[in-house]
Amino acid sequence: MGPGGPSGPSVLQGNPFYQYVKDLSAGAFGFVQLARDRSNNEQVAIKFIPRGRTSINKYVQRELLNHSRLLHPHVVQFKEVFLTPQHLAIVMEYAAGGDMFQKVKAVGGLKEEDARWFFQQLIIGLDYCHKMGVVNRDIKLENCLLDGSRRPLLKLCDFGYSKHEASDSVPKSKVGTPGYTAPEVLGHRKAYDGKLADLWSCGCMLYVMLFCEYPFERQNDPADEFQRYRLITERIKTADWIIPPNMKASPELRSLLSRILVPDPRHRATIAEITEHPWFSKGLPRGVMSMNDQCLDLKDQTAGYQSADQIKAIVLDATQVNDGHQELIDEIMDEDDVDLT
Repeated sequence: MGPGGPSGPSVLQGNPFYQYVKDLSAGAFGFVQLARDRSNNEQVAIKFIPRGRTSINKYVQRELLNHSRLLHPHVVQFKEVFLTPQHLAIVMEYAAGGDMFQKVKAVGGLKEEDARWFFQQLIIGLDYCHKMGVVNRDIKLENCLLDGSRRPLLKLCDFGYSKHEASDSVPKSKVGTPGYTAPEVLGHRKAYDGKLADLWSCGCMLYVMLFCEYPFERQNDPADEFQRYRLITERIKTADWIIPPNMKASPELRSLLSRILVPDPRHRATIAEITEHPWFSKGLPRGVMSMNDQCLDLKDQTAGYQSADQIKAIVLDATQVNDGHQELIDEIMDEDDVDLT
């Protein structure tokens, strides 16, 4: 029994387009299944979220609209959204290699050259998202999937806290994951630059990929959760991080981390500055930085199969309110909540 109802073959039973293969994961949001697209035999991942106002909130519609805008090799492709009697179902590209958290944990931290390979892809994918007007606001290892190739490709996969500069309000809410959260997000500012906050999270992710530890935690931190959180928060606000004892880090790597993990976002390295840094540019394939220009040329093509209006209508239906009133969408897309999980 998965969250919001049973998983297993019964959820897709009788579906003319997708055939159940196996369960992949489950969480507070619902569950994810591997399925086969009957039209082309392609494997896809389908996320099932229980219908109703409790589960179908402002973040769900925003996630779908922002994700559907994106078409890039380093972003898990959104395909479509549909309804079952009990669930809203989100169909996405299937990444067979699992997530970066699993990979890093399995080896206890990556070698610098391997971490650079994945970090390059992360920055290139994020640069595309930012140029498309989408800030992620929850960059972390668990939200980066890997394909099944011999040298895996990294793909950003979760846009649940994302915002679009043209259609959403200015980022101001305390969302994300504490170990990756930028100082300005934790502070009392009414608004912040979501792009620069994303880059802070990228710096934290690079640190975790290398050392399999969070940059602002220490082994001798107090056991009391409240005291520990306060201490970590203070370190984040002052960028008090160190290379773990007995861990090696090249001078170039230290230099890059010190340019990204900067408390004042006005002095933090931009994507352009990161891509020009010697540590980042080492071994970068020729022409890869022009890939985003080619992807941006496709921005007028629909990334998924559905228009924004179609997605909005399906989300509205998923709340199980069928009177067609726009007030419901206004309600679920209201002010940001504080949600640091």
